[in-house]
Amino acid sequence: MIQTDRRVRKTKKAIQEAYFKLLEKKRTEKITVAEITREADIDRKTFYLHYTSVQDLIREFTEAKTKDILKRLTLRSFFSLRFDRQIFTREAVSLVSENLDFLKMVTCSPDLDFFWNTAQDTAVDVLTEIYARHSSLPVSDLRIQVRFFVGGAGAAYRDWMQGKIPCSLEELSNSVSKIAFTGVQHILQNPQPDLPC
Repeated sequence: MIQTDRRVRKTKKAIQEAYFKLLEKKRTEKITVAEITREADIDRKTFYLHYTSVQDLIREFTEAKTKDILKRLTLRSFFSLRFDRQIFTREAVSLVSENLDFLKMVTCSPDLDFFWNTAQDTAVDVLTEIYARHSSLPVSDLRIQVRFFVGGAGAAYRDWMQGKIPCSLEELSNSVSKIAFTGVQHILQNPQPDLPC
């Protein structure tokens, strides 16, 4: 059983690597299963044994990344230490740093918007499902909050990767976590009199 699991993981990794290699080369949504199987040196049957479609591959990849950050936060006692903002900031910096080249490719190419959108939708689904088990909020309210956080944080990181926010990754992650944990109240506390209403 362990040997089979290892083989499955190895095959899936080869399929994902082939897909991302093609994505980097072609920068388009139109990557076929045939192209992936050629690149991964497997047959179509093997691909469909693990994935139903290319979209399924993207969803699984994003789900794994989302669960990875939750696992990291759990290992650092984030959830048991009353949501320590510094832990969140450190793990966000770490995850983005490890995947920076790939994330920049996806966020800086308009042709790859489909990947970014699918990734965000998947992250919202995964986080809503996980938090629904631990929250007394109605699922609809929870989904609104998760969507708001993922959408806002995702947009901020995307702007940063596109060079629109001139700060370090640490500063960005600190700002994102501050807003996530305290809301926008600090922005509204000191309104400037010359700002239009």
